[in-house]
Formats: sequence, C-alpha cells, structure tokens
Amino acid sequence: MIRRSHAAVGLAATLALGTVSGFAAAGPVPPTPVSGATPTAVSVPVQTTRYAVFDRHGHKSTSTWRTSPAGGNCCETYITATPAGRIVESGGTYPWYTPDQGRHWYEVKFDIPDQNDNGPTLAGGEGATVVGAGGDVYGVTWDAYSGDHLQAYRYKAQTNSWQVADVVMKSPFYDRPWLTYAQGPFTLDGAKTRQLLDSTGGGITKDIDTLSPDGLDYSHPSYFANEEAQSSTANFRVKVARNPDADWWQPHPGTGTLPLTSGGVLRFFNTDDVTGEQPCDIARLDPATSTWQCVKVAGSFQPGIVRQDSRGYLTNVYPVDDDTALAFATSRDGGKHWRTTTLRPPGKKQHLETSSMYDVVANGRLGQAAVSARFDDANSHGQDMVFRVDTKKARPVRLQTYLVGKGDLNTANNVLGSLGDRFDYESVALLPDGNIAVSYDDSTCKQPSTRNPDHHGPQVAILVR
Repeated sequence: MIRRSHAAVGLAATLALGTVSGFAAAGPVPPTPVSGATPTAVSVPVQTTRYAVFDRHGHKSTSTWRTSPAGGNCCETYITATPAGRIVESGGTYPWYTPDQGRHWYEVKFDIPDQNDNGPTLAGGEGATVVGAGGDVYGVTWDAYSGDHLQAYRYKAQTNSWQVADVVMKSPFYDRPWLTYAQGPFTLDGAKTRQLLDSTGGGITKDIDTLSPDGLDYSHPSYFANEEAQSSTANFRVKVARNPDADWWQPHPGTGTLPLTSGGVLRFFNTDDVTGEQPCDIARLDPATSTWQCVKVAGSFQPGIVRQDSRGYLTNVYPVDDDTALAFATSRDGGKHWRTTTLRPPGKKQHLETSSMYDVVANGRLGQAAVSARFDDANSHGQDMVFRVDTKKARPVRLQTYLVGKGDLNTANNVLGSLGDRFDYESVALLPDGNIAVSYDDSTCKQPSTRNPDHHGPQVAILVR
C-alpha cells in the first residue's frame, strides 16, 4: 500500500478546495433553502429513422428508432431510465424527461442566472443524474458560464414532485460532475441515513467528493484517495443478494463505482489526480464512518465497467484486442468465477474511439444487458452501436448488434475538440419493456452555436421496434 506524505495530501487538498467559501468556512455549511421546480412541455423535433441491425449469426435487417435533440449540451447527452419507463436526460444545464419513449419531452427549469438561456449558444451547463430506490431521481447540474454555480435536484416518484437546492460546498470549476447512489445504512457525521449520494466533479482534480444523505444537502466532503491511503486493508466479499432497485441505480462509468445490492458501494482502480498514486485497486465506503477503505475482495475484476443487477449477478465489460472489441463477462458468485463472450463490431475492423468510449446497463428482471460503444473506421468516422446481450444463462450470449446513426462524423472527446464537433462519452439505458435508449452523433445531429451554425452535437435515439 502506498502512503502519501502530508505535503502531498495538503497540496492536493489546496488545489481542489481553493478558496471556495464552503470549504473555507469553519464548521458545517448549512444547506441553502430548498425550492420546487415545475416541468414544462417543450416542442422539439422528433423523427423516426431506420438503421441496420445484425442478429447473433450476422444476418442483417433494420430497426426503427425515434430520435430527438432533447436536452444535453454541445457535446454531452446523458441518459438514464426509471422502473416506470421514464427516460431522464441531463447532460446539460437542466434535466429533461420523456414519459412516452420520446414522443413528448419536458424540461425541468429552476433558478440559475441567465446564461444565454443556458442553452447551446456557448456550450451549455453540465449535469449528471442517477436513479435511486423506488424510482426516485437525483441529479447535480453545474452552470459553468454565469458564476460557477452547482445545484442539486431530486424527483420523488411517490409524490411526482421536484425539489432543488444550491450546493455551496464544491471544488472550483466543477467540470463534468458524476453521481453515485448507494443503499445504506450509513453513518454520516454521526447521523444514520438509509442512502448516500456521492457527487464528484472538477477540472483541476476530481479527488474531492461531496456526500449527501438526501440528494440535496452536499455539505460533507470526502477526499477518497487520502482516506484510502490512511486505511488498513480489510477482506470483503461481494454478496449475491436480490434487490429490484439495482436494475436502475447503475451510475455512469465515469464514477468508477459499483453500488451493491446488499447495501454499500465499491470504488475501482482509483488514481490520485494530483500525485498519480493509487492507494489500492478496490475500496469500499465504510458504512460506519462513510470514509473510503481499501479492501481485498474474494474474486477478481478487470479494469472497465462493473455492474450488479437485481439478481445480484455481476457484469464486467472491458476493451480487448487493442480496443477492437469488448469482453462481456458475468459472474453469479460475487466475482470468483466468470463466463465471457466477445462483442465485436460488424464488418471491417474498427477501434473504440477512445478506450473508455462505451457504457453498460444490466437488467436482472429482463435477463439482458445493453452495451453502447462508439467505434471508428479507418477514416476516424465514429459509428455508434448497441449490443444486446442475453444473461439468462451462465454464459452470456449476444443477441443483436444495432447500428445507430449514419457513422459519418469525426468527433473529438474532450475540450481540445471544442472548436469542432465533440462527443465526450457514451450513454445507454435499458427500458422495462426491453427497448433501448442511447446517445449518438452523426452529420444529421445539429446543435448550432454562435461560432458554428453547422455544429453537430449528440442526440437521443430510442428503439421503437
């Protein structure tokens, strides 16, 4: 185990915390008052388009998708789904949702200082969302261009209501936030909570998280790399426990986390952004203290994306063969034994646009998983695709490979591509009826900006049939 010097810890904390008033204040920071928000119907273009689909034997046919530029910003579209079938999109400043698979869209606006309508005129804000127990929705949204604001929102499914709160405690320049939901119980600052939300973001470093017991009050900082470095390593076993909420609370891969069906959460392959050190490969959030502790697990995991579905079964997806394919592995005993299949794009040899340009959701009730990925051809044109995988039996089986979009656009994946076309990450959701929602980008996806009226940006595609 690597132990860092106090000087290195202090440097990282200073860079991350800066002079933000919330972190600089003595004692706990009180949350700002909570307000409500009202969804408003928004008229956006909705089209249906047919794209190629290949069955497990390679036979080609077509599938129909409903597409729309709803939500998102210049280069990021983040999709998730609830057990009621609602699709939530929150890649930009405000969360959007559709209750009817993309026929109609609603925008949930709340009080953020005007930023050219907080739309894509400049770039738009950045948001993340995650589904919790019972279909509740939690999110954070960072308004980059009118004062570095961070706001948290929560949707309560039982009352069909939205609440919003300003987040005071945050690192400066909260670039691209990510969010994890974990089932408790946890003890946070001496108080018991049945759940925990973990928010991370920042341009200098993402090493400083803030924790919340309710998805609105993020006033509990956590320096996870430092906590891991100061911990003793414990033995840990991933339990195979059933939990229906686990099909829906799977976070974006950028979190590096695995919410567990038996309660708690793991974090994989963490590296300190400032020092480059890695205290341990796997850590868990200690439920007694809500601090990160290194653990040695009874099983093995490959660097990639790890999910646990409602049956308690594990899915681990990771690039193989020089990023020309993805390995899809499942385990029914907590990671001790794995059965694997390989997912390859159809046709000529292609490469993942970046080694992290894929996403996975696993649904135990359906006995299926969906893997979205963006593969580049020899001319660096990116083709978005979705692999549907059957997980009913011990060995996973690829059922279909859907091509989404025309595959005719060259995109960058970070701020260096801001002057051109950007598509920063993949995002996919598997709906209760088995339909799929996915982000994609091609020459037909228009997101005009003041600098480039022909600018392209990722859109939402929803499988119709």
